[in-house]
Amino acid sequence: MVASSDRNQMKKSSIKVPVILGPTAIGKSAMALEIAERFNWEILSCDSRQVYRKMNIGTAKPSPDQLARVPHWLIDILDPSEGYSAFGFAKEALQIIRKQASCGKTVLICGGTGLYFKCLSEGIVAPVDSDPLIREKLMKEAQIDGVSALYNQLRINDPDSAAKIHPNDLQRIVRALTVYYQTGIPFSKIRREKKAAEDLEFKVIKLTCDRQWLYERINNRVTEMIKNGLWDEFLGLIKQGYHENSPGLQCVGYKELFAHYEGKCSISEAIAFIQQNTRRYAKRQITWFTHQAPGTIFDISVGYTTIRDHFLREL
Repeated sequence: MVASSDRNQMKKSSIKVPVILGPTAIGKSAMALEIAERFNWEILSCDSRQVYRKMNIGTAKPSPDQLARVPHWLIDILDPSEGYSAFGFAKEALQIIRKQASCGKTVLICGGTGLYFKCLSEGIVAPVDSDPLIREKLMKEAQIDGVSALYNQLRINDPDSAAKIHPNDLQRIVRALTVYYQTGIPFSKIRREKKAAEDLEFKVIKLTCDRQWLYERINNRVTEMIKNGLWDEFLGLIKQGYHENSPGLQCVGYKELFAHYEGKCSISEAIAFIQQNTRRYAKRQITWFTHQAPGTIFDISVGYTTIRDHFLREL
């Protein structure tokens, strides 16, 4: 058992990590950029979509000018054909935070992928390398029988994982089933064997706002993405050999465009689907952060100064 004085000493010597979490389109990236630039901090993206190269418009990735103003981490690190996991994020994020801290740099985490931050802040799980043959077999089953058939397999073999995974989240369903069929152990049981990093102290703020205001921002942002060339970006990815089962192209903002590409709907209908799915994603993010991520809540309307001053007090 660690004595109280030892815990206090560990807390004093721990690496303070500022964190800004919030739903898509709320304005957290702009807020993080202002604060990081003001304090000479660096930004670590906690975003499961911005890790992909060549996917700039649909992921609302920081512009070249913004990337030049403040160093960013875990952006443009994978091709759209590659998968990524919360474990991979947590492992790399820990290495970056610790290395930069040893150089006297503070890293500000900013993003909306709740599972990534939960894995980082609460503990990383020992990895299980996926068997590509098992994964390929499951992906073919999904194409033939549908995602629901795989989800039913997961409910039977690993009900705890199934309860936490959306029935349409093909990547996470396949990941959990691959681990089960490969090891004979439910992925949920493996995930429970975790330990939080004791040398990090996260100072979390959660941005919130009026729901209708957020939905209007989402709708407008999707419209701007189309104007800025999202369809051409999508076509460019297809020409490079990426397809519907490429992990990157299963992101909201890209997967909805396949229906139009295949002549199943108009471009205006595809845009409406992107807006709808993005609003649904934001709603799930809000629910997640409310129940799964402890932190201080701020309405985005309070502005940069209030949040900046909060971090000054906390750090």
